[in-house]
Amino acid sequence: MKRANRIPNFRGWHAWVLHRPSAAIDPLTRQLERLGMTVDRYWPDLPDQNDASANLSVKPVDILFFDADMGMDEQFPWPGDAAPMPTVALIGSEAPGRLEWVLSRQSGAHLQKPVSSAGVFSSAVLAVHAFEQQQKLRAEISELRRRLKLRPVVARVLMTVMRSHNIDEHGALRAIRAEAMKKQQTIEDYCAAIVASGRGGPGDATTIVTN
Repeated sequence: MKRANRIPNFRGWHAWVLHRPSAAIDPLTRQLERLGMTVDRYWPDLPDQNDASANLSVKPVDILFFDADMGMDEQFPWPGDAAPMPTVALIGSEAPGRLEWVLSRQSGAHLQKPVSSAGVFSSAVLAVHAFEQQQKLRAEISELRRRLKLRPVVARVLMTVMRSHNIDEHGALRAIRAEAMKKQQTIEDYCAAIVASGRGGPGDATTIVTN
């Protein structure tokens, strides 16, 4: 996404509006264009940008506004919790079922219908912020899961260092951490590299310098 500051400058952004053809949505389109965005309107389905057979004229999208009243999961080419861009729900109905569906799409902000120019900028800013926080959290969770999977490898190298140097667990871990820092790696990545070297499994661990 094209964003330099905490409050985005939307000039040059590309917005999608998923809403049935209606003059009631024109104020949203006009306001997005005033903010410097180009706008494409779709109904009933969104194009799949990852589909190689899709229309090559489809431009990358930066933000999506979608109809929450008549929307369905089948209209989106991604799962409900995996939108690849910030999203804003256009809400007219307060029926619990409709609101529950909006929550399932993990929209970052909403606009009340009938839509006017008021609130469009704020909703876009909030949606971008929510999306960035979601992306950051997902990346952190992914990294934690990856490192957790490498824990058995760390334990394997740890035991080798303990046996080869006749030291306790704390001393071995301290030595491994020092070597990992020298190579500017996490402990997990450093131990994985040792095991992946193929020289007798964690054999390289016997060369770790201890104090």
